[in-house]
Amino acid sequence: MQICCTKKLSDEMGIVPGKGTEENDLFCWSVHLITVKRRKTLVAVNDSNRYGFVLHGLKANDFKHIKELLIQGIGNCLRDEKIKSEIIERYLEAAEELVFSKTRGAKYVARLNKACEQVNIFDDRLETKELYQTNVAKRMNNDLMKIPQESDYTYPHALLYRDFKLFAGEEIVKCEAVDIMVKLNLDRRTVWRRVITPIDITFKQFHSILQAVFGWKSYHLYDFNIFDETSKCILKVISEFEEVFEPRPDCPMRLDSEVYFSEYAKQPYKITYCYDYGDNWEHEITIRGINTEYNKTYPVCLMGEGNAPPEDVGGISGYVEFLKIMADPNHIDYETMQNWAKSQGFRNFDMELINRRLETILRVV
Repeated sequence: MQICCTKKLSDEMGIVPGKGTEENDLFCWSVHLITVKRRKTLVAVNDSNRYGFVLHGLKANDFKHIKELLIQGIGNCLRDEKIKSEIIERYLEAAEELVFSKTRGAKYVARLNKACEQVNIFDDRLETKELYQTNVAKRMNNDLMKIPQESDYTYPHALLYRDFKLFAGEEIVKCEAVDIMVKLNLDRRTVWRRVITPIDITFKQFHSILQAVFGWKSYHLYDFNIFDETSKCILKVISEFEEVFEPRPDCPMRLDSEVYFSEYAKQPYKITYCYDYGDNWEHEITIRGINTEYNKTYPVCLMGEGNAPPEDVGGISGYVEFLKIMADPNHIDYETMQNWAKSQGFRNFDMELINRRLETILRVV
C-alpha cells in the first residue's frame, strides 16, 4: 500500500518519503493534511477512483500511529460502502505493507485538492467526537464528476465499486436489509409502496426515503410513533426541526437523527408515520421481513400502487376535490388546477423515477 504524502503531511510526520514503486493506482492513496475548524484533518483519496475518507481532530500522538489509523480509515470507508469483509481483507492483503512516498504528479494532487475543498464545504458535518468522519465522506464521494476522455459523468463511489468488482471478480456488496410495506391512509383510495432498504438507517433517513417514494418535497414537519404488541406507545420520533412539542409522560421522545430503524425492525412493533400536521397524511408501516444477503447500498422501491396527493392539497377532503376537478376538463377550475398540480410536482406513480432518486438518497441525509 503506497501512501503518497504532500510535503505538509510528511513534515508533520517528520519523515522523508521515498519515490514509490507501486504502479497499480488502486493500491495508492494520495494524502494531505489541512486545518479545519482549528483541528488537524487528514484527507485521503484513492488514486484510481477518487474515493476518499477523512480523519478529523488528529493530535500529536496520533501521528506516531498514523499507519494504523490509515489502514483503519481505508477499512472503515470500504465497510461503509458495504463491501464484503472477505474482499476488504483480500484487498489489504494484496496491498502488502504500507509505505510512504511523495505525491505521484499534478493529476493526483489536483484530485486531492478537490477533495480538500469538499471537506471545507461540508465542515458543518464534521463530528468533533469522532476521528473517522462518515458523514463528510458520504458527501465527498457523492460529488458528480466527468471522466476524462469520456462523455459520461459519475461518482467516486461508483468508480470504487467498478474497481473492486474487477479486483474481486465477483459481486462485492452484502448487507442486511429490511423489506417494508407502507400504506397511506386515504379512506377508500389505495396508495401503498413496498421498499427494501439497508437496515442501518436512521429515522431521519427513513423519512427521506418515504418522501421520495410518495413524491413529496419534505416541506413540513413529521413524526413516527412506535407501538408494542399491546398498542402501547413505546417511542415517539420527531424531526430535529420541531420547535414546539408536548412530551407525553407515557411515551418517551427522541430525535429522528438519533434513532436507528434497526432497533425496531426485528420486533413485532407497529410503526406509524405522520407527514404534514395540517394535511395529516398518516401511514402504516409493516415489516415484511429481513434480507441478510442484500447486494445494494441504497433503497429500492419494489412495487407500489396509487398516486400520492400533492403537497398542501388540504388533507383527504381536499384531495378528493382535487381529483374531481382534475378529471373534468369542463370544470371552471380545471386549467388552474392543472397548473397548480404541475407546480407542486404532482405526477403518476413512476417507479423508475423513484428508484433513480433512491440511488443516492442515503448519501445526502
